[in-house]
Amino acid sequence: MALRNAITLASFVLAAGVAAQSADPGLGVNSHAQGATEEVTPGAGPNGSEDWLNTGINDGGWNPPFMALDDLILVDLQTYYSGVGQACQQYDQYFQSAGKQYNVSPVILAIIAMQESSCNANAGGPTPGLMQVSCDNYPNGVCTDSIQDNVDAGTNYLVSQINSSNGNAVQAFGSYNGWFTAGNGLNNNKGLTADYPCSSEGQSNGEPQNLDYIQQIFNGWMLGLDVYGDDSWIGTYKCAGSCNGNNQC
Repeated sequence: MALRNAITLASFVLAAGVAAQSADPGLGVNSHAQGATEEVTPGAGPNGSEDWLNTGINDGGWNPPFMALDDLILVDLQTYYSGVGQACQQYDQYFQSAGKQYNVSPVILAIIAMQESSCNANAGGPTPGLMQVSCDNYPNGVCTDSIQDNVDAGTNYLVSQINSSNGNAVQAFGSYNGWFTAGNGLNNNKGLTADYPCSSEGQSNGEPQNLDYIQQIFNGWMLGLDVYGDDSWIGTYKCAGSCNGNNQC
């Protein structure tokens, strides 16, 4: 698979009966990420370890480490469309348009659409469409039936989060999924913690957050892996879709 910066990702293999994917030894790891490994495991990969991406979630509250969007290792657009992102290719014109308008790589937008809606423009819910963002992000703050408006809204939100976090892609992607840092009044004014999604406050704020979200994107979709299919082992929190016992999402 072709990777940005001319990095080549070879065929993945299973390692010793453990769910893992091994990259070509020449791939290397992201020098901007802690805990990065050539082998993709449930809790790590070329773009860092999940413990690092989720810094603080199991302690005092999420304190996202810094990594810029341009630092991420990811497959190129055509490789993505020819593999796990095939369902997104029909919407390429919208990703291209929004990417040009907001100066964001279209493959990033296609990856978000896959994570959020499995690239289904008809996906419903309180945040409908491909990008699953609130109507506040649409032109004039009103949801429309336009696919382009939906992609523009999602891109606008992502860029706003990147800007508000001084260029931190880790914080921006977490925010896209509703993650929050200290000081916003939630969770006793702490950042997101592992026990928050299933707390009474977390439940009152809607569906629990997927605590594997950043790991799934950075070390799953971005590497051309199928997080919702054969590679669903990626991530260590593993929510069952409801709050019962230790199942959190």
